[in-house]
Amino acid sequence: MAFSQSILTDNQVPLLGISEWMCYYANYDKPGGKISDIDECVELHLRRGFDQMVWNLGRSVVDYWSDLPNVTRMCELNDQVGGKSWRFVGEVMEQVCPLRRALELCGRNRMMLWGRLGMNRHYGSESYAGVTSRMALEKPQLRERSKRGNEVAGGLCYALEEVQQERLDILLEAQRIGAQGLVLDFCRQMPMLMYHPALVEPYREKSGVDPREIDGDDPEEYAEWFQYRADVLTGFMKRLRGGVRRQEEELGRECPIIARVPDSAPWLMVAYGLDSERWCRDDLIDGVMLSPFPITVEDTGLYVEHHAETAHRYGKICIGGIGSKRLIESGVEENIGFFHAQPIYALAERQYRAGVDGMSLYQSETLVRMEYLKELIGNLGKPEVVTRMAEELPVPDLPENDDTGMDWHAHGRGRYGLRVEVAGDAAL
Repeated sequence: MAFSQSILTDNQVPLLGISEWMCYYANYDKPGGKISDIDECVELHLRRGFDQMVWNLGRSVVDYWSDLPNVTRMCELNDQVGGKSWRFVGEVMEQVCPLRRALELCGRNRMMLWGRLGMNRHYGSESYAGVTSRMALEKPQLRERSKRGNEVAGGLCYALEEVQQERLDILLEAQRIGAQGLVLDFCRQMPMLMYHPALVEPYREKSGVDPREIDGDDPEEYAEWFQYRADVLTGFMKRLRGGVRRQEEELGRECPIIARVPDSAPWLMVAYGLDSERWCRDDLIDGVMLSPFPITVEDTGLYVEHHAETAHRYGKICIGGIGSKRLIESGVEENIGFFHAQPIYALAERQYRAGVDGMSLYQSETLVRMEYLKELIGNLGKPEVVTRMAEELPVPDLPENDDTGMDWHAHGRGRYGLRVEVAGDAAL
């Protein structure tokens, strides 16, 4: 696939903003509800020097006008999101389709727009009904199960046809609407597959082993089970690639597929259900987009070098990633001491040294509004400047497990783990 920066910026490599337009208004208690909310988001990305936009299609619900009978629009059921009213989102969506509006604005400015879908981020409770689909709320039989057998309302099971079909329908509709590429966000929320009976029972019949009883400290003990789960998601990826290819022929335009994944160890990728090396090898994706995401106690390392080498070995692209931890604080619009630039430059420098082909910034809809981040954003698409800043800026005195630039859900000491004794319902 062709992958280059916009002719409108002086970046040396493409800089991509991962945007959810409504989050700035929600997290900073700003009045919204106007079509100009969408316009301003796109305009600020252009002004700050982004080359491409990764636009939100949704998580559990969709954030665009859909004709699909099996999906739920954001704030369709009600406007509640964790005790807050997101009525302003419904007000915008009554007036305009955010996706189509953003496509129009990006098209005028020759900026590529990717459609990004959270691949298993359901909320599953009435208090989050504004962002939870009707399917996730009303069909508990689709919800994942933990190793202990407890319901995991935030995830649905990919071994079930209804779950796969709903995600396929959304992605293929976004392609038809005009998204120039698809970003499948598997960082929202891995592990993609857990211990639903639809996974466990066929595996028991095939292997004679109940995976819920595997309880050692060695990842090798789990390898066959983890691979079995990952193969289920690979089957989904094959279906998606086939559907996208057919529509490419019908529509007369390419639609590349990028998997946004944690930059975790190879064995952890499979444990999460993300066999990204196979996806590259079998041409099911056109590249990966990384998110710094330490969260599992057995290995909290970052493996950007592995992911870049793997992608390039199979002729795919690898896009680096910077998370928003310590770049922003909800409700605070000035840097009062939480942000230090040097660790961000150092993180980006390591990724460029590993050979990434571009850089992505998460929560860019908020980053572009923070004046103290203007210089950083302007430099992150320039590897030579990044290297110089990483070397010249003073190194702040930060804790050993500092999570600056990590994914918002990252946990330096680990939250997931192999054993129930260690991780409880978060056992892999």
